[in-house]
Amino acid sequence: MANKIRKSSFKPSEMDLKPFMNLMVVLIPMLLVTSEFARISVIEIRLPEQRGSQTQQAQTERPTEDRSTKLLLTAIVTDSVVTLGARGGFMPSLFYREYHKYIDRDDHSEHLIEYEPDNPAVHPQTGRPFSIHERNEIYLYTTDQDRNILNRLYTQYGEMLTDSEGQSVESVSPGDTVWALTNPRRTIVVNDPSEFVSRPLSAYDELRNRLMQVKERYPDAEDADDIIIAAENEVIFDKIVQIMDAARAAEYPNISIAKLRS
Repeated sequence: MANKIRKSSFKPSEMDLKPFMNLMVVLIPMLLVTSEFARISVIEIRLPEQRGSQTQQAQTERPTEDRSTKLLLTAIVTDSVVTLGARGGFMPSLFYREYHKYIDRDDHSEHLIEYEPDNPAVHPQTGRPFSIHERNEIYLYTTDQDRNILNRLYTQYGEMLTDSEGQSVESVSPGDTVWALTNPRRTIVVNDPSEFVSRPLSAYDELRNRLMQVKERYPDAEDADDIIIAAENEVIFDKIVQIMDAARAAEYPNISIAKLRS
């Protein structure tokens, strides 16, 4: 019996595009939302008159310059650094370590404890936490970049000594000429070096010294009596008050307070 080859009756059907269209309906909006488009904006710039690329159109007058003599002196205060900045730049940062003096409410004993933001101060013998009402004063001791406290010479009246360039003095010899940090500075010819005391350099004194140097260098500035103190949120207000006192002692009566952005 011979095999018969049967022709297939299969007919190709049309492609169903509905799933593909549904995918496009979802995908296209997503692509549009996530795409980045360049924005073109027009900024109107007014060029100086008689300025052009041709020689006959070249500018013949000098452009107007900013002739303001304002310093915009600013003291930037963080939890361990004070930096003086002005229009011309910044002075080297003043590093310090912060100590709080507490007077015990029971026996009136005094305790000098280094400030640590995350660790409350406690009585060294009893372990009782000190309250803010027992805090008597805040000391800032100048350090090097390795946080080693610097010792400098002071007079018997508590005046910091500087040399002719305004730098704090670490040692003196008979016959040396130094200056006490007063306003104006007082000249001292050393007779007996033992008259002076070596003690931790106060950051308040060094800040006052630097502010006086700025005042002496720029006496004719429009804002020669102005200073801005910009501090972080974590800086204790009592410390800002003492920095303000140092600024007033350096003859900066106009003081503005600003907050540093975190």
